Amino acid sequence: MPRLQTISLRFPQGLHVGVRGVNLEEAGVHIPSDTLFSALVDIWGRAGGDPAAWISPFQNGDPPFLLTSAFPFASNARFYPMPVDLKRIRPEDRDGAPLDKSLKRIRFFSEGLLRKALAGQSLQDDLPALEEQSNANRSDQKGSSQTTAHRAPATGVMLQDGALWLLQEEIDQLPDRLRLNAKGGKRSLHALKRQDIWTDWTEERAARVTVDRVNSAANIFHVGRTRFASECGLWFGVHWRNPNAPVNDRSGLSYRQALCKSLALLGDEGIGGERSAGYGAFHPTYGEEIDLPDPESGGLAWLLSRYLPAQTEIPAFLEHKHAAYHLVRVGGWARSLHGADQRRKQITFLAEGSLIACSPSAVVGSIVDLRPQYPDSAGDLPHPVWRSGLALAVGLANEKRE
Repeated sequence: MPRLQTISLRFPQGLHVGVRGVNLEEAGVHIPSDTLFSALVDIWGRAGGDPAAWISPFQNGDPPFLLTSAFPFASNARFYPMPVDLKRIRPEDRDGAPLDKSLKRIRFFSEGLLRKALAGQSLQDDLPALEEQSNANRSDQKGSSQTTAHRAPATGVMLQDGALWLLQEEIDQLPDRLRLNAKGGKRSLHALKRQDIWTDWTEERAARVTVDRVNSAANIFHVGRTRFASECGLWFGVHWRNPNAPVNDRSGLSYRQALCKSLALLGDEGIGGERSAGYGAFHPTYGEEIDLPDPESGGLAWLLSRYLPAQTEIPAFLEHKHAAYHLVRVGGWARSLHGADQRRKQITFLAEGSLIACSPSAVVGSIVDLRPQYPDSAGDLPHPVWRSGLALAVGLANEKRE
């Protein structure tokens, strides 16, 4: 089983992780694994370490650790990415009913629900409230339709206006501010749905101004910020393969020690955009270790990280009859100690929540150098810009369906 060391990140001033192009008004609510990995490599070099030594075992197919992406948490409740194929949540042959719209709005679900899904169990009865469905035999001539209200099961509950999904038995893991009302009593399940663990960019945009150097004209723009409630933030998992392996540079540290040092430094400097305004600074907390099932030979693997297939993996891992994946195009800027920031090359990853075939023991994925290149090499960065597409996945039990 992949054992994950859980690490929680709290962001007192909020976080800006861009989600599309150069539109600063948009901010994501999770930190992808490739962003987290690159930030750790970058801060290691800024602290005087040797990035080439750090990255070497990852390039050679024997990484000391693998990372998940960073997902939301609320006190002791951790959330995970929904699968790309939502019928893994509620198999399509169950009652022959279509997927409910509320299921498509969910972005993350709890560890209890994840474990049930990985065991091949349907989560249909854990949906807290199904919207009214139109009767298929509606009468167009009368201009009306009949609706049938589905009974709301009593085993699941929503947060964040339906973006987060957890079991009722996990409510006690939430912060008191979320689960208790002003009088100290438990909130109703309906009231819980309106409780937020983050405020996204649509409600939280900070104004910025630039001043033209020639005519001193002011130009106002806005930057999105994701701000988390008390006792909430993002968490990620580290799967240690060889924590005591030494970083082959002058630091004399093991990879476990180096990761702790890098996280402490990165927390002070911040991750993501708008760090000069305090965004992205965090406090890391090392939590419990958890065990999740390994992918089975011939079965499906559920990605908890982004994944960049190696050339030898593309046919075998993506052609499983139940594979389902979402592609995400990643661009952005490369920061350097040796000059101005530059746009790095773009790359396409498989997103978290994708379902692929995967070997239960082998390390899969690849590391790529995305440094920009120009016709005149005089402008090239003198160092690599690494992004990790090494996969960290858990096993989904095979469904007995044809």
